[in-house]
Amino acid sequence: MKIFLAFATLFSFLILPNNAHTQGTITVDSITFDKILQRFHTVLLKFDDKFPYGPFQDNFKDLVDSVANAKDFVIAEVPVTDRDNRENYHFGLNYYAFKPDFPVYRLFIKDTPTPIKYVGDRTADDLKRFLLRNTKVWLGLSGTIELLHELSGEFIDATLNNDTDTQTLLLEKAQNRVNTILDTKDQKSGEMYLKIMEAVMKDGIEFFKREERRIHNLLKGKVTKEKKIELRHREHILLSFKPLKESVSKMADAAKDEAASANEQIQETTMDAHKEL
Repeated sequence: MKIFLAFATLFSFLILPNNAHTQGTITVDSITFDKILQRFHTVLLKFDDKFPYGPFQDNFKDLVDSVANAKDFVIAEVPVTDRDNRENYHFGLNYYAFKPDFPVYRLFIKDTPTPIKYVGDRTADDLKRFLLRNTKVWLGLSGTIELLHELSGEFIDATLNNDTDTQTLLLEKAQNRVNTILDTKDQKSGEMYLKIMEAVMKDGIEFFKREERRIHNLLKGKVTKEKKIELRHREHILLSFKPLKESVSKMADAAKDEAASANEQIQETTMDAHKEL
């Protein structure tokens, strides 16, 4: 029996994590989280078990590493337990974060009243695409170029405002930046940015929907490995042009629907908690 207990103890140390904190993030509770929201423009909040491990946690660490140098953005973790003192349990309920769904992600953007719910596969790439669609955080997805990322956002704003003069100036500025790129692969990506800008100036904002549909259909078909990589790069670059307001509006509507559907689950969970007490 003693041998079994010793083995079990050793196994727990080898297999299970012994640190609830992920390097590169901030661990928060309901009180400290409010202070974080006041300090940063954009916060990605993760609700999870106190000692997370496995593929989802590995994907999370990959994401954390990719945003290490992001400005005015931080990733915060909330360790949740449903036993003993129920650490952060009710904090999680406030954002419809239920243990069977862990890890649960919510994106908070300054001056946006409702957090955005993440509903993807929780892979590293999907989490990065989620941030690109809804924020201006630089993630360094394959094919994208930091020098052109911010210009892309400015360009789409000018497009939405029908400001052709600013579009032209930004295209020229982008061309000048591409001319300074030395790496061959980055040069190819830079040319993609320029071609997208030129296409938008010619065809208007509808170009994005058509191009996204075209790429999606091609990726579903049979393409070579090289072509698939090229299409993924183009897909990532298109995300740099996504208008923030449109994405936030859509996700806010989705969050309202979620709140209505989750209300019943919260009531049931609260009733169970009272029974245990």
